[in-house]
Amino acid sequence: MTKRDRPDPHARHPRPFFASLIRSLLNPVLQPLFSSTTMALNNVSMALISLLTKDAVFLLILLMVVSALARTKQAAFAVMKRNFIGYFSNPTGYVFLCIFVFLTSVAAFWPYEFFNSNLATLDQLNYWFPVIMLVFIPAITMSIWAEEKRQGTDELLLTLPADDFDIVIGKYMSAAAIFTASLLFSQLSTFTTLAILTEGSLDTGLIFTTYLGYWFVGLAMIAIGMIASFLTGNLTVGFILGALFNAPLAFASLADSVSPSQRVAEWVRDSGIARPFDDFGRGVISSSSIIYFILVAAVALYVCMVLIGRRHWTGGKDGNSMAWHYVARALALVLFTVGAVMLFRSKDVVRADMTEGKVSSLADATKTLIRELDDDRPIVIDAFISKEVPELYAKTRYELVNLLKEFRSEAAKNGRTIEVNLYDGIDLFSEDAALAADRFGIEPVTRMFREKGAYTQKQLILGAAFRSGLEKVTVPIFEYGIPVEYELVRSINTVARGSRKRLGIVATDARLMGGTVMNGMSMQRVEKHPLIDELAKQYDVEEVDLSGPITPGVYDALVAVQPSSLAPQQFDRLTAAIQSGVPTAIFEDPRPIGAQYVTATGDAKQAQGGMFGGGGASPKGDIRQLWDVLELNVPGQPGMQGLFSPELVWQQHNPYPNLETANELWLFIDEQARGVQPGEALSDDSPITSGLRQVLAILGGAVYAKKDATLKHTALLSTGPLSGTLPSQTVGQVMTGQTTLAQEIQGVNPSVPIAMAIESDKSAEGSESETAGIKAVYIADMDIILPEFLLIRADPDQISDMRFQFQNVTFALNVIDWLTGDTSFIDVRNHEPIYASLRMIDSVKEEAASLVRKRSREFQTQYDETIREAQEKSDQEVQALREEIDELQKDRETGSVSPGVLREKLTAFQIKQANQQRILEVQQAKLQNEREQKIQDVRREAEQEVTAIQNQVKTAAVVLPCIPPLIVGIMVFASRRLRERENISKSRLK
Repeated sequence: MTKRDRPDPHARHPRPFFASLIRSLLNPVLQPLFSSTTMALNNVSMALISLLTKDAVFLLILLMVVSALARTKQAAFAVMKRNFIGYFSNPTGYVFLCIFVFLTSVAAFWPYEFFNSNLATLDQLNYWFPVIMLVFIPAITMSIWAEEKRQGTDELLLTLPADDFDIVIGKYMSAAAIFTASLLFSQLSTFTTLAILTEGSLDTGLIFTTYLGYWFVGLAMIAIGMIASFLTGNLTVGFILGALFNAPLAFASLADSVSPSQRVAEWVRDSGIARPFDDFGRGVISSSSIIYFILVAAVALYVCMVLIGRRHWTGGKDGNSMAWHYVARALALVLFTVGAVMLFRSKDVVRADMTEGKVSSLADATKTLIRELDDDRPIVIDAFISKEVPELYAKTRYELVNLLKEFRSEAAKNGRTIEVNLYDGIDLFSEDAALAADRFGIEPVTRMFREKGAYTQKQLILGAAFRSGLEKVTVPIFEYGIPVEYELVRSINTVARGSRKRLGIVATDARLMGGTVMNGMSMQRVEKHPLIDELAKQYDVEEVDLSGPITPGVYDALVAVQPSSLAPQQFDRLTAAIQSGVPTAIFEDPRPIGAQYVTATGDAKQAQGGMFGGGGASPKGDIRQLWDVLELNVPGQPGMQGLFSPELVWQQHNPYPNLETANELWLFIDEQARGVQPGEALSDDSPITSGLRQVLAILGGAVYAKKDATLKHTALLSTGPLSGTLPSQTVGQVMTGQTTLAQEIQGVNPSVPIAMAIESDKSAEGSESETAGIKAVYIADMDIILPEFLLIRADPDQISDMRFQFQNVTFALNVIDWLTGDTSFIDVRNHEPIYASLRMIDSVKEEAASLVRKRSREFQTQYDETIREAQEKSDQEVQALREEIDELQKDRETGSVSPGVLREKLTAFQIKQANQQRILEVQQAKLQNEREQKIQDVRREAEQEVTAIQNQVKTAAVVLPCIPPLIVGIMVFASRRLRERENISKSRLK
């Protein structure tokens, strides 16, 4: 699928009638809250329509069930209708509804973690929801049968022409209907808050699925709470028993803290509602979770039928035996339920990710990898996550937890074994943290973050260890800029496979593997390039010195950075290897800037004559031979000593205005550049660049396919129309339009025979007459893999004023994966789930940051001006004395002034100058402290403004949803009072 075909996850398809209707309702309320009113309201309208559509389908299914009940079980429907109307005709019902909405709003939006994560999810409500249900569900169920007993209407119900099932199911469905109405009101309240915070770009699929999970939790807990109501006639006792009976399911997730046995604790934890609900809370509808809640509700309803039917046999002679008979039945049903749950838990018949951003989905390549895992090599993943995770890493944490659970489910679905031990919310000095450090080497990592107007250092744990047999891979920390799924898949693939593909790094002057180089008149130590460490996680990486011919098949791919720096014989061997079919990535830079010791393409290579120099230029390979083999056309001019100097590419496009160091030779290959069509700057025609958005090249060259080329060329990186080339030794520029910086080349070039090295081994493959398929990628810039890009990839927010989107590292890894034929990792890197963030808060933060930058520049300007004035004043203070000394020096030459007087004046001048310098330094230090304090105050004020808005949102989210049910409750109460007083005389009312 190309970028043109790929749907925009944030796009909302207009529905004119409904959109206009919703906008007309929401405009008066939401218009003041948004900066971009039209777009925001349109997004809110479409999100509300999407959510209401899902709710309508769900309610339609429920209405069909109720209609079937009304036709087939009229008595049950009558019981349901009576209880439902009775609940909402009583003010108490609205009080409980108000309490329910209040508690859910507090749990969802009041915790600090909600705004810290900056994600429009209901994670905090998911955590507290079981506790809320322990209050709300018993409030619904306590009166289901206990109230009938208290009022004496139970006998009337039992004499109806209906069986026990009709009464139980009618009571149950009335309670379920009450709970459903409460959930719908809570859902709309939650939606309104999230819609405002996200400016309408929230994930309605996640919200609907989460509330669907709440509904299933309620169905199970209502059935259990009904058991308590059937056991007693006291409402208070019914409430307490209902909470106690449901408590084991709600608190089963805490079994680890009370059970000494890990196996028992795991079994108890999995038997609670936390694990089956977890799928719903992540936006996934799974058959195993639905079956769990249905079976629990069915068992509880059967117990209710036993309790209501005990009147038939408790007074008889076989009462005790019948009691044991029904106990045995109930236990058998419980065992059946447990077995069914265990069976379906590992075999999901249906498992669908309903989120719009597909945040709980695995890439197709990931699913293929899991299916191909060896049954005899189970994989164990131990993931450790600290309790406090800064905002920058919140999305990474959320994605890591989601994907680990999906890996486990997908493996179980395909009969594979991936055991996930998730240690979430651990303290930095806990036993789990010690286990992570001692056993796996995962230790707390210190990062710098800005919080409440100041930069502070924080420690976090966010790593994982992967084991399979004797193989082990550890990811010390999942950096927030690196795709989590890619790290997981690569680590699993590494421990699951017994062997890796072999990657050869050609030893050029770039020294990717590290070493020493001659830089000027001294030797310079070069550290190993960080890209090598990245590649070593996936490949067996070796250095290739080209001391002899390269036999095809020895290496799965070669990487040659600045091959023009090779000696002629080595260069010929590299060319021969490419001709013989060895896949090769070539990075040839006309003007390198990242490594000053690397010779440019058109420059002569200085001889390494030691610390005293000596000798002329060292011979270099002729890069034009390689261009002929690859059928490439590189614009440029002949240079000195028979060399060729490629032209440089320039472009007028900079998506980062605050990046002041950038100029027209910084080439932002950007899909959003002006005049660039989708899939043009980063080609959709190649898996290497399909899905990428932005790559930065610096002082790169142009490379085109020859007009009569027989090889297949695919332009990978192309500039926009406002670009061209210029000679590398001049500053003139020539408008040439769109230029290309990288080419993918494959095929057979029959016009160029395989020319083996001069001293080639006769036994090596290939001969003068043979031809082979060429597979190569040529990139006219080696700065595209600067070490800084790996740092930016891991930490895109390291510069606070801008968030870089460079995908240079992904591009380089895609090139090598394509050459080795392992394109599954390319698909995984391109699979990016879309998370709904709190855009309203983001915009406030951006405005605050913009204000901080503006005021900081003002303070800096004021500081510079004050220092300049102080310097001028200081100079004026000593100027008169300096002029006097100059006059005395002239008089001394004529002999009219004694040397002692001149020395005295010079000493006085030096003392005064030193005093003025000290005064200036003190004043400078004072002004600098004042400047820093002012900047700190502005940052603090900006943070306080953000915090104030967050508090306003919290208050509104908690208070406003409670008002409608209170108003309705007051109206119902007033209406009842009026009806009660209708037929009473005024004299009796006094």
